[in-house]
Amino acid sequence: MTFAIMIPTRNRRADLESTCASLINLRPLPDEVLICVDGCQDNTVEMLRTRFPQFVVLQNPVTKGSVHSRDQLLRFAKSDIVVSLDDDSCPIAADFLQQLGCQFSQHPEAAVITFPEQRLGGMFAGRDRTAANCGRYVSAYANCAAAMRRKPYLAVGGFCGFFEHMYEEPDYALQSYAAGAAVWFEPSLVVEHRESPKARDLPRRHQLNARNELWSVWLRCPWPWVPLVSGYRIARQFSYAFSKGFSWVWREPFWWFAAFKGIGKCSQQRQAIPWATYYRWMRLPRKPIYSVEQLQREFPMRRGWAEVVNAQAGRQTPGNASGVPFGTHPNSSIR
Repeated sequence: MTFAIMIPTRNRRADLESTCASLINLRPLPDEVLICVDGCQDNTVEMLRTRFPQFVVLQNPVTKGSVHSRDQLLRFAKSDIVVSLDDDSCPIAADFLQQLGCQFSQHPEAAVITFPEQRLGGMFAGRDRTAANCGRYVSAYANCAAAMRRKPYLAVGGFCGFFEHMYEEPDYALQSYAAGAAVWFEPSLVVEHRESPKARDLPRRHQLNARNELWSVWLRCPWPWVPLVSGYRIARQFSYAFSKGFSWVWREPFWWFAAFKGIGKCSQQRQAIPWATYYRWMRLPRKPIYSVEQLQREFPMRRGWAEVVNAQAGRQTPGNASGVPFGTHPNSSIR
């Protein structure tokens, strides 16, 4: 089992430099570290070339968004498992990859394993996603703290290319459950997320998340349930904006119009999922699943997934156990 680490970045040179300095202390080392420089104008490439020449760097001259950047990295990678981080997040444990390999071996049904996201000060991103919670199957994850099997990602089509930023993770989780796989939350592997203040416009992030959530409904939800689920998503997002105050509420129509502009794209790329799977996926936050046996009852289409994954993963040693420098990897270069 081989491992890559992928990071998209945009104008956060200092944060990325700190993360990269932490990654070279992992033992074993990853087989690849892949970074997509997404329209950066802060000399990020020069910093990587000088300080971390062993890393693979892809460049987008014009900003294309984190979703497109991660998709690029997943398709460029050669490893079995791709650890997804932000430029301001990194694993805490030095033997993170060794533990991760064990978890993927124990959970062959998982297309994605997601981890607790620890913020500065020791707080976690959510009360139900801490190191003290039980492992379970979840409906969504965060790309700042997750690991994905690469071949299954490619097999189902991957992230929706026109999402730009936000909500690609729940949409891919839904695709995974529909394909017979699952997303496992593993509390024993913690990722620190420093949450850089740069490029973190919260109202804008909310609008992108809300728009893409509605697009996901139009892409995946079967008829005749599309209008009902669409109304539910719009009402829920409006309720969240209302809780933030008038400065958020008055902007809500902007994302409604942006969403309706994407109807054509959603119609062209629509791949509806059976209602039984879609409904069970929607229930996961309120009715979590803790065992493979329960997963088989709730998502029966998952039969045969373990055999496919085991054949793909083989019995290779997790990570770059030899300790050979990254630069010996055939993909290590500035591109």
